[in-house]
Amino acid sequence: MTNASLLTLPEDPKEARKLFQSLSLQNQLELVLRSRGKERLHPLFLSEHPEELVQSLPEQEVFLTVKEVGEKDCLELISLTTPEQFQYLLDIEFWKRDQIDPEKVLHWVEILLESGEKKVVEFIRTTDSEFVALILKKFIRVTTLEGDQTEEMDRLPLSTLDQYYFIDFKGVKTKEVLEPFLKTFYRVDGGGYRRLMEALICELESELEETGYRLRNGRLNDYGFPDFEEALEIYHFINPDILMKREGLRAAEAPEALKKEGASYYLTFHSEGPFFSAILSKMDDPEELDRIRQSITALCNKAIVAEAIDLSNISGMERVVKKVYHYLNLGLQYLSSEEEKRAIEILQTLPIQKIFQCGVSLTLLLRRRAETMLKGPWFGGDRETLVLLDPPHFEKIEGILRKRPALYRDGVSEDFKNLRDLKEAEVFLESIESIVNFFGKELNVHPPKLKQRDWSGCHPEKWGEITLSTLFLTSLANQILKGTFQFEPIEQAQMQDLLSHLFEREDQGKRMIRTELRNELKERLCSIETDPQRLKHLVTFQNFCLDLFEKEFGKVPPGEEIDPRFVKGLLIRT
Repeated sequence: MTNASLLTLPEDPKEARKLFQSLSLQNQLELVLRSRGKERLHPLFLSEHPEELVQSLPEQEVFLTVKEVGEKDCLELISLTTPEQFQYLLDIEFWKRDQIDPEKVLHWVEILLESGEKKVVEFIRTTDSEFVALILKKFIRVTTLEGDQTEEMDRLPLSTLDQYYFIDFKGVKTKEVLEPFLKTFYRVDGGGYRRLMEALICELESELEETGYRLRNGRLNDYGFPDFEEALEIYHFINPDILMKREGLRAAEAPEALKKEGASYYLTFHSEGPFFSAILSKMDDPEELDRIRQSITALCNKAIVAEAIDLSNISGMERVVKKVYHYLNLGLQYLSSEEEKRAIEILQTLPIQKIFQCGVSLTLLLRRRAETMLKGPWFGGDRETLVLLDPPHFEKIEGILRKRPALYRDGVSEDFKNLRDLKEAEVFLESIESIVNFFGKELNVHPPKLKQRDWSGCHPEKWGEITLSTLFLTSLANQILKGTFQFEPIEQAQMQDLLSHLFEREDQGKRMIRTELRNELKERLCSIETDPQRLKHLVTFQNFCLDLFEKEFGKVPPGEEIDPRFVKGLLIRT
């Protein structure tokens, strides 16, 4: 039996066609699903019976192929779709939240016409009349002109196919697209055409849209896209430690709608969760693997709905699918302690959604810790005072405090992808706790005092422009100049004296913080803080502040007057 997962088609077109046609339909389908975009179209049309192969594709895979390649380049593919596959395309494309997108409607009716009359006729015969009325209601006004009203025909630009129902098209483009469609409709199903016209006269657009949206959501629910409230359950908190101790669980089956082929598109992102994917690759039970893949598909669908991503937004979908793998990876790492045997057992006995929720919940515990710190004695529950944190510390804590916490790194907010990321954020929160406790105890400086004082005549003169590094460096400057480690403004006239105490000159001429000063400050911190971990955080913060000072003032030539408007790190009275 040919293993389609290992098969590579020869470059010679004749040989490729011959080999492909020798495969069973199932193997052909597996080969097609291995590729993406335009590369998928090539094997699809090597088949002797491309219609059968296209109609075997999952609806979501048809949609993704069309979006990646482009509708105009997929007309042959679209023409071969089943009514259900085509309806799926329209259900995804037509809606912006709960409203029909008129531009998309015209575009897709045009695509339908270009797909051939056979496809148009099939659509007319298989699609609900209410759906057709809905997509036409925004573009045409239908009326009947009887008796004396027929005189109006001479002055109104109305079209009619039966001399009874008269159509006013809203725009030239609308008429160009919809008139050929209506002519085919009238020819194929005269009775249906009359019922359609009556619906367009009698039905309210708002009611048609509400009904259409409800029916559309019902159809998408059959493909594993739940309603918004149900989708949000994947972000509900569960205690990771309690979950870790639960034994004897049996993984839930995939949703009934996904018992057929799941969306292989989602599975192409498995490398975003390296540990999760590595464990998955070690499982050799085909039924178990199929169940897990279907469950991943269901989870991705829920996540896309929960994140309120437009289902036609491919890049948005990719971002969400990557997030799913990131938190599956994190959750499985935590629950298994990265032990392979334990990880396999977890995949066999714990629902995929629970593993994802575990990963998410670990980040929610981080947020809870950040919120506790914010409500503590130093910040006093005033989120506005977080601006006292230096970049990038401010951005990091803002990321953790999000409704769905994120890791800020190298100027970009990212998902938490693994235990290392989680530990990095935990260490960061520990460091901020240590630093603000230091300022509270050693300097008796708290945000309310900073907000209450009048800083006029100083630079910066607004409390919100003062940062923790400003507090530390200004206090250090007072220690050097006055012998007291306290936060009070430095006189501008004292700046040259301060710099001469702080800096030494390197061989290249650049001024650097004196090495003995760094060592003295470290020794002072050692005498203040006895806890090794908190001391480590304070020393790291001290070096951060000194490096900032070096960067800001190290390039200033000796003797040159310093304009406090163009440097930062000190509170200077001008």
